[in-house]
Amino acid sequence: MIRRMVYLAAALVVLAAAFFSPSIAQCAFSPGESGPASSQLLLPPAAPSQIRVSVLKTGHTSAPEIFTYACGSLFHSVGINHTAVLIEHPQGNVLFDSGLGRGVDAQVASDMAWWAKLLFRFEKDTPARDQLDAAGVAPPRYIALSHAHWDHASALVDFLEAEVLVAGAERTFMAAPTHAVLPSQVSSSAIRWREIAFENKPYAGFPQSADIFADGTAVLVPLFGHTPGSVGLFVTTKTGKRYFFVGDVVWNRAALRHARPKFWMMGAIVDNDAQETGVALRQIAAVMKANPDLEVVPAHDAQAHDELGYFPSRRE
Repeated sequence: MIRRMVYLAAALVVLAAAFFSPSIAQCAFSPGESGPASSQLLLPPAAPSQIRVSVLKTGHTSAPEIFTYACGSLFHSVGINHTAVLIEHPQGNVLFDSGLGRGVDAQVASDMAWWAKLLFRFEKDTPARDQLDAAGVAPPRYIALSHAHWDHASALVDFLEAEVLVAGAERTFMAAPTHAVLPSQVSSSAIRWREIAFENKPYAGFPQSADIFADGTAVLVPLFGHTPGSVGLFVTTKTGKRYFFVGDVVWNRAALRHARPKFWMMGAIVDNDAQETGVALRQIAAVMKANPDLEVVPAHDAQAHDELGYFPSRRE
């Protein structure tokens, strides 16, 4: 009996080493702190703004921190949210992503692989459409889609009056369904797609940008890598506060201090191009360092969302 227990313990050690050693290597060879701030990374002066922002929590779960980024703790559990971000602008409201929609259960049941259902389990909160309707808030004029994965695109069909802003490469990507892109969410002919027209106008170190309202208050930038057409959104509010919503390039804001990538197993499953995702991650970290007052908000970081506050509370 003792011999069997020793063999079992040894086997568990070997399995643990195989499972966690790639993440340990990522820690050991991390690029560390980003280099000195460049003037090219500085945000332009804040534009006059009437914008208010709010996070709409549409679902949640939790996981050991290590599964959200390399070098995170195995023993510390962190909250993971599924969200849409409401940007209220005089020219019309914008949602950055749509969160989990009214039909998410049917979407997942019909289109998601069995193993992905186990891996991506979640608890539902109130869909964004129901939250906005209950509060008497006008539906969005635009939905800016950070990327087409299931937990960001689920509620597109709940907002068929909105134009969906999406990078051209992302439209091509979503045409071939994967474990994370569900046809039931993105194939409706009623969805009003509009390709983001990126211009060669640098913004905070990003070589291209797209100004949604042409007033400098809501600016999209490419963050390609996690998916071929992933984008981020810079927002300036009424008080001059600056936010950078970065989608799924990074899942936990704590990872940005040393530009830590996702846990190797999760990155292998969800990142379309690990190298390009790393480039985007390091650029976000550099912009954050160059602009200390900038608040970077990953799409799934519950702690960041808790600090920002949830709809109907707004930040101005």
